[in-house]
Amino acid sequence: MGNLTTKQLENVVLDAGVIYINYGLTDERVLAPCREGIVFVVEQEFKDIEYDGQRGKTKGMRRIISENASITANVMDLSQENIKLALAGSNMDGTTKAITNGTGEIASADYLANITAVGLNMKGEYKVITLYNAMADNGLNIEMNDKEEASIELQFSAHYDPTNLSSPIYKIEQVTTLA
Repeated sequence: MGNLTTKQLENVVLDAGVIYINYGLTDERVLAPCREGIVFVVEQEFKDIEYDGQRGKTKGMRRIISENASITANVMDLSQENIKLALAGSNMDGTTKAITNGTGEIASADYLANITAVGLNMKGEYKVITLYNAMADNGLNIEMNDKEEASIELQFSAHYDPTNLSSPIYKIEQVTTLA
């Protein structure tokens, strides 16, 4: 077996990360304390371009036909604002903060400019993962159990900008300082 390098050890991301809403913008905020970590997923759907005599997957003869990215976390701050994030298209009363179902329409305000997960590696640098035009789209499930703290799972999905389909839906960076 080969030896590990110092560079490999420095790139190990430690402990739990932090999730920010609208990272780097004037309305930036830490989302909430989380449990069970943060999960970032990129799903790609490939299409094999078939040709006569093909023996299997062939370099240069595949293309990506769809790509989606998500960040999932179990959020322990059950504020009305965080519950509203889980319910795209819902309404929240400005005075009472009561949340009610909507008309089925998803307003542009239901999309966040970004959702960003930040983790620290052993070198002291930050792994910064950002989803653009993010919206939680997995619904709401709140469980309240004896001797346990309630949390809600928020799965934020990145969305393409319909006015610029070539703009990124995610970005993964390694930086020495945070914005």
